[in-house]
Amino acid sequence: MLYSTLLDEFLYWKELKRKMNVLTLNNFPDKLNECLELISSAFNYPKEYSYKDDFALLTHKSNHSNCYFIQEDDQVVATLFTLPRNLIYKEASLPVLFFGGISVRDENRGGGLFRSLLETVTLLNSNRALFLLWSDLSSLYEKFSFHEFGLVEEVDSSNTEHPLDHLKAASADLKGQLRQAYHDISNQFLIPERSSEDWELLLSSPSIELLQDKAGSTYFVGKGFDLQGICHEHYLAHSSDTPQVPKYWNYKPIEESTNLRYMGFMRLGSLETLNEFIEETSKGRLKIIDRSEEMIKVKFDGEDFELSDKDFIQGLWGPGKITEWLGLAPQVRVMGFDSV
Repeated sequence: MLYSTLLDEFLYWKELKRKMNVLTLNNFPDKLNECLELISSAFNYPKEYSYKDDFALLTHKSNHSNCYFIQEDDQVVATLFTLPRNLIYKEASLPVLFFGGISVRDENRGGGLFRSLLETVTLLNSNRALFLLWSDLSSLYEKFSFHEFGLVEEVDSSNTEHPLDHLKAASADLKGQLRQAYHDISNQFLIPERSSEDWELLLSSPSIELLQDKAGSTYFVGKGFDLQGICHEHYLAHSSDTPQVPKYWNYKPIEESTNLRYMGFMRLGSLETLNEFIEETSKGRLKIIDRSEEMIKVKFDGEDFELSDKDFIQGLWGPGKITEWLGLAPQVRVMGFDSV
């Protein structure tokens, strides 16, 4: 089918969405538990853990308009929960969409439900520059134009200088210090912007342990079944003698670490929006010119190049970054709480 305008395409997919019974929890909040049961089953979530608590950013009622599902004969048969975010770097902002809560009922697998749901949702969010998800199913998501990107280092919180104590609750001063320390990371990395509500969900999460040592360093450990025993976010005090405002740990160059894995999966969205960001951060050295059949045409230092989606994504953000592109775009850092 040929579309004369982007509006025609949008209207086509909107009609398809209606025919497919693609719904959201915003309009059908009574379907929340059924969706969660299907997702928990798909992820083999043990009964002693709560997907709703572990992924509070996704499942919170404030995000229900972004929680999509398909039902047939009044039964939920597929889900795709999303989380709109802005990645921030210094004064720049990049709109992206995180994907989570992906499931299809066993008896409905192979019918193209996930592909139809995915394409409908991406088109309804076509203003987003990037789509990100977390999984270990590389071969599956490559089929949907998601490619491994980035590198992440897991931190062992057991190797700290001082014993760690559990904090029942963060004081108002500590909350402010943590928020400022987190925001300061955006001077170096591209990170998800967090609202006051996001911080409250993090600090009140029953799935995440809040720990602190006598030096004033603060650690977020575990996320229920998802990140058992893993320290996924931490802020080190300036001095081991005097507690001060926590400061995010500046790692050694991450490529030199031995405890690495890819960060997640990335799919390209609005190239116009992405190009504005990359042109700004690269000071005009790198520009996206065009895209056709998953090939990206770019101009780098005045010369034209053509790359696949995968090579473009990994050339900027790794693994296997293009040496000549180092420093043209900030590296992405998504903490465990935000990785849905």
